[in-house]
Amino acid sequence: MKIATALSALVILAASPAISQDLTVYGGAALVYDMELDNAAGENTLAFQPYVEGEVNHFYAGLWLSIANDNVANEVDIYFGYRNETATGMTYDIGYTRYLYPNDGGDCCGEVALALSAPVSDALTLNIDAAIDPEISEGSASVGADYALGDKFSVAAAIGVADFGGAQEWELGATYSITDQASVDLHYYDGSDYTPYLELTLSYDTTLFSR
Repeated sequence: MKIATALSALVILAASPAISQDLTVYGGAALVYDMELDNAAGENTLAFQPYVEGEVNHFYAGLWLSIANDNVANEVDIYFGYRNETATGMTYDIGYTRYLYPNDGGDCCGEVALALSAPVSDALTLNIDAAIDPEISEGSASVGADYALGDKFSVAAAIGVADFGGAQEWELGATYSITDQASVDLHYYDGSDYTPYLELTLSYDTTLFSR
């Protein structure tokens, strides 16, 4: 399905009187600072990343932007998909994202992704993520866990592979919820094919419209 077709379908669903009460529009933005830990090749990046997303009956579509001090890193993502929750509390999300780099060749590529999240206890949640680029048959997968240390603070860890096992990557992180909408996050990323780096994120997410 083409991206334009999927976005149009969401608009048509939202306009339908029978289900218009289920339309929700989300929005937000993040300020992200990446600091490479290899001093020899260290290149730090600061980016502003706003997004807007609409959802109707668990179907969603959205637009995400990254505006960075490194012009080549500027990015536009257009995405759509379906997400829901089972009776046991497991959530699932399957979607497609198209990646565009306006200052570095334009239309790059796209991937189909599946995300599963299952609560083990009130504090511990296990996550499985997998993605594949159908155009070049290249994929990635990861497993991880989130652990809540109270209402505002949580820690997370994940390990995964890219290029069907040709590369490995892992991460550790912590998140603090300042309010219901705002949070600050610090993550450490490392992998077999890139320089380790720290990422500090200040984000704000809210519901813009719901009916």
